[in-house]
Amino acid sequence: MSFSSRRRNYLLTPHRRDGLIEWMKSMLQHSFVLDALETTGADTFTHFEALVEEHRQMDGSPQPSRLQQLVPQIGMFHTSLFLRAAFTIYNEKHCLTKRKHIQISFNEIRHILNLAQILAMRKNLPGQENATDLLASTRGFEEGANVSSEDDDSVGPLGGLIDDGEDTGGPSSQLNGPKLISFDGDQTLYSDGANFDNNPRLARYMELLLRHGVAVAVVTAAGYEYKVDRYEHRLSGLLNYFKKQKLSAEECERFYLFGGECNYLLQLKADYHLHPVKEIGPGGWITSTQYLPEAPANWEESKITDLLDIAEKKANAVVKELRLRGRVIRKKRSVGLIPNPGSEITRESLDEAVLSYQEVINSMNGGAGPGLPYCAFNGGTDTWVDVGNKRVGVQILQSYLGIQPHETLHIGDQFLNTGNDFAARTVSPCIWIISPVETTYILKSILRLAGVNFSLPDMVATEDEFGNPLKRSNSIDFLEMQRRTAAAKKMDVYTGELVG
Repeated sequence: MSFSSRRRNYLLTPHRRDGLIEWMKSMLQHSFVLDALETTGADTFTHFEALVEEHRQMDGSPQPSRLQQLVPQIGMFHTSLFLRAAFTIYNEKHCLTKRKHIQISFNEIRHILNLAQILAMRKNLPGQENATDLLASTRGFEEGANVSSEDDDSVGPLGGLIDDGEDTGGPSSQLNGPKLISFDGDQTLYSDGANFDNNPRLARYMELLLRHGVAVAVVTAAGYEYKVDRYEHRLSGLLNYFKKQKLSAEECERFYLFGGECNYLLQLKADYHLHPVKEIGPGGWITSTQYLPEAPANWEESKITDLLDIAEKKANAVVKELRLRGRVIRKKRSVGLIPNPGSEITRESLDEAVLSYQEVINSMNGGAGPGLPYCAFNGGTDTWVDVGNKRVGVQILQSYLGIQPHETLHIGDQFLNTGNDFAARTVSPCIWIISPVETTYILKSILRLAGVNFSLPDMVATEDEFGNPLKRSNSIDFLEMQRRTAAAKKMDVYTGELVG
C-alpha cells in the first residue's frame, strides 16, 4: 500500500468522529449561518429530542427510525434525553446563541448531551422540585468554570451550575439517580498512566454516592490478575480517603473494581482493602453470569490463545513496519504495545496499530471474527488488545447486582471506535468526559440533582478544582499522604511490577 493511499484511508476512517454529534453540529450550522440560532436553537434541540425518543420506541423494529437514516451508525438509547432543557440551561450560562463568529462546537454539544443524560436519570418524585427548576434556582456559575477551546475543554457539563450545600454526614436512602455508576480509570479518575493519589473533592463525591446506596465500580483495562496490591496502588488515595471517612462495612461493599475490562472482579471490604470476588460455585460471579452469551464462563481457552497469538504477531509487525520505539508485552488476557522508557509513540501511529489489530482480528475464521468478545484500543500512550470488553464488564455488574441498564451510568473518556469505553454504550447510558475535572463536575451534578446536600469540609481539601490552595486542617494531611506515596516504590502501570 502506498503512502498516499494510507493517508487517504486514514482520513476516510471515521475513527476520530462521533456520528451523532457531527450530525447535530451540522444541523445547527444552518441556523448559525442565518444568524437565527437565538430563535431556533431550542426548537432544534426539541427536534433532536423527539428523534431520539422515536428511535427508542422503534427499538427492534425492522424499519429504521428517522434518526437511524440520518445517522446510520447510531446505537441505542437506554433512557430519554432531555435535550431542550439541557440546551436551555447550558445556553443560559455560555450564551451560545449570542455568538456571531464561532458556532457551537463538538465539545459544547458533548456537554449538552452529558447534561441531558444526567437530567434523565433523575425521577421527579412527589414533593420534590423538578430537575430543570432545581438547576435554574441555583446560584450562578463558579468562577473559572468556563468552556475553553475546542481542543482543550476540561470543564463540567453544567459549567459550574451546581451549588454546595451541607452534608448530614451519615448514611441515607437510595439516591434519586443511577443505582450503579461505573468509571473508566485513566483520564477519568486520574491522569493517564498516573494513580488516584490526591483528589479529595472527587473522593468526597464518590464517598457520598456510596453512602446514598449507589454501587460504584471502576471498570479498567489495567489487568494485574488478582494481584490486589497492584490495584490498590493505583487507587491508594481513594481507598485511604474512604478509611479516613470511616465508611461502614455495607458502604464499603458497594465499591467494586473490574480489572482487565471484565476478567478480574474485586470488592472493597470493611478492612478498606480490595478482595477477589468468588468466581465459581453458588454466588460466584462467573457461575452466576454464565447465562450471558459473552460472559467469561463461555470463553474457550483455545479461542483466547488464538486471539492473543494473532494480536501479538500483528503488534510486533506494526512495531517493525512503523519503526516504533516500543515493545510488545503479553499478559494472561491481553497484549500491549507500550513505549520504551523515555520514548513516546505518536497518536497517529497508535491509531494505525489499533485499526490494524481490528482488521486482522475481525478477519479471523474466514471473516467470522475471533468467536469471543475483545477490545483493541488506543490508551493514549499505548495500545492494547484485551480479551473481553467493557460491554461485558458493565453487563456482568448489572446482572450480579440486579441493576437494570437504564439504572446504570458509565463514565469514561474513550468513546470513539479506537477507545475501550465505546462498547459500554450498548448496555448502559454513558457520560463522555475528557479529564478527572469533568468527572468531578459530573458527580457534583448528579448529587445536586438528587437533592443531596453536601459540602467539602476544610479538613479534606488541600486545593480547589483549579489548583488554588485551601486552608487545611491537621485531621487529614493529604500533602503528607502524597509525600509518602511519592517516597514509596513506584509501579510500572503496564506490567504491574514494582520498580525503584
